[in-house]
Amino acid sequence: DDVGVRAAAEAAADAAARAAVAGMDADDGEGEGEAGLELGEYSGLLLKASGDGQVYTMVVRTSAYELDGLEYRHDFRTRAKGFTTARLPFAGFAPYRDGKPVQAGGAPELDRRSISGLALGFYPQRQGVRVAKEGVGLPFYLSLARVKAYRERDEPEVVYLSAGAAAADLAADDAAAAVQQKDAATALAMEEQAAGGAPAGEEEEQAAG
Repeated sequence: DDVGVRAAAEAAADAAARAAVAGMDADDGEGEGEAGLELGEYSGLLLKASGDGQVYTMVVRTSAYELDGLEYRHDFRTRAKGFTTARLPFAGFAPYRDGKPVQAGGAPELDRRSISGLALGFYPQRQGVRVAKEGVGLPFYLSLARVKAYRERDEPEVVYLSAGAAAADLAADDAAAAVQQKDAATALAMEEQAAGGAPAGEEEEQAAG
């Protein structure tokens, strides 16, 4: 029936997309006991790529993938011309098991301390196109410039000064405060003089005359 054909076609497209995933495992099997990526102190991934305006998927695999086929995905859209910079927080990666999305609560959060591989995938279903029959594919183009891990800075940045620089800044502040006080005293004396009329010396001279 149509439902069965469509399901088979989507499964075939997903398998083809998985085969087209371009990535590199942190442990490729050549060296036994190699450590994976330890990104526990980072908040997400930042990538820069040149594409064709379609949607692509960053795939992150941890040690859970070898156990039960669990991986994590995050979509991002490219620009038809020029480079795209995409910020992908780890909290936004959705769990998938055997190519199918896992319902909420059905999988643990992405363990940033045991990442075993990163990959980029292209899935025709994500482009808003219904796959009509098995073997149907879409052309795509993606050129990756770089991938970086980023941190979220919750605390304010602090600039540390040497003792000499701090003392100089304090002396400058004191000098500026002294100038302000002197200016205020001068202004107050002028106001009092204007309010009281002529200076006392002039009054005495006028009285003597």
